[in-house]
Amino acid sequence: MNMKLLSASLITAVICSNTYAKELTNPDMIFAKKCQICHNLAKPKSKELKKRMAAPPIGIVIKNLMIGIDAVEEPANKQELDNLTIAFIKDYLFKPTREKAYCEDISFQKFGMMPSLTGFLTQNEAAIIAPWVVKKYAPKKDKNGKYIIK
Repeated sequence: MNMKLLSASLITAVICSNTYAKELTNPDMIFAKKCQICHNLAKPKSKELKKRMAAPPIGIVIKNLMIGIDAVEEPANKQELDNLTIAFIKDYLFKPTREKAYCEDISFQKFGMMPSLTGFLTQNEAAIIAPWVVKKYAPKKDKNGKYIIK
């Protein structure tokens, strides 16, 4: 069985088994139980671990998302960028589409489309986790206002 099919099967099984699970309120716990199933915290250290990734690491996702929103929407300041990013995340978690995404085609080729988390993640959990990931993983800018790309 290939990794994409295995990952999709695992995600579907987890979503189905957690439909009626208790709602979580701690962002670290929400991430650990509902996001980290697919999104690692950091880049994998070996080629073997990289091959088994179901999705890009969360830091890369948030960095690319915020840089994309900043370029397209041209927010007036960091708070507006954060607010736009949080609103995007809260929508995308439940209604992901390729047209909405700020990822490059290579991400879709490697990982496919993120599944909707409807029935797995609640609206309240999304409202808790979205600002948490933005605060924790927002890309930094240098003194000239340019993104620092590592």
